[in-house]
Amino acid sequence: RGKSSRTITFEQFKEALQELSKKRFKDKSDEEAIQEIYKLIEGKAPIISGVTKAISSPTVSRLTDTSKFTGSHKERFDPSGKGKGKAGREDLVDASGYVSGYKHAGTYDQKVQGSK
Repeated sequence: RGKSSRTITFEQFKEALQELSKKRFKDKSDEEAIQEIYKLIEGKAPIISGVTKAISSPTVSRLTDTSKFTGSHKERFDPSGKGKGKAGREDLVDASGYVSGYKHAGTYDQKVQGSK
């Protein structure tokens, strides 16, 4: 592959397998070596899991512990530490008709009926 390219074509992949087969199976002929390589990779997919390991240092765990967050950052997580998503990032407006911060919505009818 070229220096500026991050990927290879299928033809380049097959050429790489031929070169690898010559090095891996030196005692066999070229055709037998290629067949052995094909047997090794047959039916297998690229391995993705376990490639990158998570860092578990005291510094990282201290910075990512949501129970120690304060201020507006604390509002982004529920008590279990899971993120609230969009609800934690935006101020959701209560458009119920009462002034903001009114805690006793729906209690007027109970007060009026209770005095009769």
